[in-house]
Amino acid sequence: MVYYLSLVDSMLETRMLKELVPDYAAKYTEDYWDFCYTEDFYEAMARLQEVRKHDILVWDTTVRGAGNKLLSLRKDNPTAFLFLFASSRTNPMLYVRAGIAPDALLLKPFDIVALDKVLEESFDLIRDRLSKSRGQLISVFTGHAQKYLQLDLIDFLEARDKKVFVRIKNQEYGLYETLDDLEKKLPDHFRRCHRSFIVNMLHADSIIISENVIIMKNGDVVPVSRTYKKEIKEYGIENE
Repeated sequence: MVYYLSLVDSMLETRMLKELVPDYAAKYTEDYWDFCYTEDFYEAMARLQEVRKHDILVWDTTVRGAGNKLLSLRKDNPTAFLFLFASSRTNPMLYVRAGIAPDALLLKPFDIVALDKVLEESFDLIRDRLSKSRGQLISVFTGHAQKYLQLDLIDFLEARDKKVFVRIKNQEYGLYETLDDLEKKLPDHFRRCHRSFIVNMLHADSIIISENVIIMKNGDVVPVSRTYKKEIKEYGIENE
């Protein structure tokens, strides 16, 4: 699934995006897309809370409040293709500063021809980026069907009942591998914290060493055993 969010300040701009983006998505990719178009800042923020990782973000810096969220937007979506709309009156330091690095920029006002040109150029890059991201997948089973999940969506993995369960928000998926094998394969930010748990430290909100737990951003509580306590504490201190 490819997650798309656009926040713009007019229905006209939304209509142009709705006319062009799905056609490019169908032409350049074979994925299913989840589209969200809005002109409401708070609706966009709610979507960002609901879907933690977006692949494509179209973000209009002229929407009230949107410019101030650029840094956190990029921090929470480091691999997203970030397409910014800006006014010629906008201070460029708002979007060229370190930590934001937009992938495409279009100055307002613009017409559908200008938008189409930038989208056409952008989708070559988007296709390549999505292709590379497919290498960061894990295969799970849902009923009798196989499904692929993006690693960066995973909160933690838990071993129980002779299986491993992948936890994403409030959903679980079964996996026929051992935690020992997965620990060797997963990226460094997936840390063993317990005999029965591997946690994605990028999704950890806080580490309470005195209570031997990790509090996840979604509210879940993951135990930390004595064996892994020192390692988790050091990782947390280094990465705060």
